[in-house]
Amino acid sequence: MSKLGIGIIGCGNISTSYLRLAPLFKGLEVRAVADINMEAATARAAEFNTKAQSVDDLLANPDLDIVINLT
Repeated sequence: MSKLGIGIIGCGNISTSYLRLAPLFKGLEVRAVADINMEAATARAAEFNTKAQSVDDLLANPDLDIVINLT
């Protein structure tokens, strides 16, 4: 079974909870995070071993099936 790709917009404090819990859902995979503050996105991506993108790039990413907006 292939996993659904998730992108998360908003890398503030609440994103930590989403990113910690995501591995519990076997059919989902966080593939990218984005924030208007690219430094925050890069830090969160490094913390959770995923890719940081701009919001525009994340929304255009063909590898994502679901986008969660945490802003």
